[in-house]
Amino acid sequence: PSKDNLRERAARAHLDKLWRRGREFLGCRYAILGGAMTWVSDRHLVSAISNGGGFGIIASGSMSPDLLSAEIAATAAMTSQPFGVNLITLHPELNQLIDVCLEQKVSHIVLAGGLPPGGAIQQVKKGGAKLVCFAPALVLAKKLVRSGADALIIEGMEAGGHIGPVATSVLAQEILPEVPDVPIFVA
Repeated sequence: PSKDNLRERAARAHLDKLWRRGREFLGCRYAILGGAMTWVSDRHLVSAISNGGGFGIIASGSMSPDLLSAEIAATAAMTSQPFGVNLITLHPELNQLIDVCLEQKVSHIVLAGGLPPGGAIQQVKKGGAKLVCFAPALVLAKKLVRSGADALIIEGMEAGGHIGPVATSVLAQEILPEVPDVPIFVA
């Protein structure tokens, strides 16, 4: 084989090593999470992402428990691949929404929109789903992992509709080297 072929194989092997942890955690071909965008990340987009080898995530936004239950069932009817649900921590029916996800056997629950209450973390963990949380700073990343988060998402100020003083590139440099215990997805 030529030097170029050897370099290409080495680069692919390195990339495979970097992605393996995320793929194994999500149970899909590619370690790519679909962003949970309210009114956009519904059964159609989520099932398309999951069917394409990524990991789709339903954006529950302000859905009621009944509406979320119907959306999960409709998504499951459109894909046999794994997908998750993003729940907003400030939702007044957060505990009921978690119950819906657990009843529907959702494998991964993302708690977003603020620090998750301890009771919600315990509810997800006790129910057997994998817990993913957003980490806006190193100190919070470490706290979330200690509290039970199975994976983290880091997302900076440049994400649409989000505020904060720190860019994703800064968060990545701050958090990735210091939190080796869980998969971290960079938004």
